[in-house]
Amino acid sequence: MPMDPHYLRDERMLVRLAVVLGLVVGILAILLAKNLTSRAEQVSPSEVWSFVQEASAQKGLDPEFVYALAWAESSLKPKARSSVARGMMQLTKSAWREVSEESYRHAWDWKTNIRVGVDYLAFCRDFLKRHDAFSYPLLAASYRYGPYYVKKRGFDLNQVRTPKNEIYKRIFDGNIRPVRPPPVTGY
Repeated sequence: MPMDPHYLRDERMLVRLAVVLGLVVGILAILLAKNLTSRAEQVSPSEVWSFVQEASAQKGLDPEFVYALAWAESSLKPKARSSVARGMMQLTKSAWREVSEESYRHAWDWKTNIRVGVDYLAFCRDFLKRHDAFSYPLLAASYRYGPYYVKKRGFDLNQVRTPKNEIYKRIFDGNIRPVRPPPVTGY
């Protein structure tokens, strides 16, 4: 018995339709998973501010300064990444290793990243103080470029390139609290 040519054509159309629908469903699933993942990775400014206050107090640093650096470095994005740095405080591997024995893989955990970032800030502050050169603008420069870079520039902020970031520009100009932290909510 010969095959009906219309039957084969209809069958091929159904297979093509199934493939297209499968691709559409797959793409939608990927997009939905990315959306859910990115929402899970977001951290509220209030949570960050609370943690920054605690971590900064332990190292004797101005919490509003630290909070401003987190904004400048990543806009408070825990999974922020550049070609050389990771996490909310945008720590490089060398800065991380300067102050922490923990694996750099932990740089993606926002609390660990802030804690190590604060430790690195304390390291930079102590370096500047040992050289009688401490100021918060120089601390920001040391954090951004490394304390040895700042030392090579004679601890002269005018010899340090000003970042394009507006928050850093304000800090370099002397406003060490250029970002207003979120209001404290009462219970």
